[in-house]
Amino acid sequence: DDVGAFDGIWASASLLHATSGELPGILAKATRALKSNGVLYVSFKLGSFEGERNGRWFNDMDEVALREVISVVDGLTIERVRMSADVRPGRSREMWLNAILRKDMTSLDGEGVSNG
Repeated sequence: DDVGAFDGIWASASLLHATSGELPGILAKATRALKSNGVLYVSFKLGSFEGERNGRWFNDMDEVALREVISVVDGLTIERVRMSADVRPGRSREMWLNAILRKDMTSLDGEGVSNG
């Protein structure tokens, strides 16, 4: 459990396998691991589906859902959001939600998830 150890964390197409219930706690833990003003990159398949697909769990996100999740994570803000097409051959119609999140400079390394 590193605290304030990293300038940045790259979570490309990985957190999309967490359930919506797990995501705030995972993001809070990542926020604690970041140095003040540190950056967290996340990407999700664009959409609103949550469930099993081809034997794996997927939690697709749109910008509204991402903002809702981030709103309960203390000390983490959205700096930039953009959509992009999948670059893998034959998947150019699949879209991704990409976000740069930043740990607040004034954030303390506390509990991480607010209840309200």
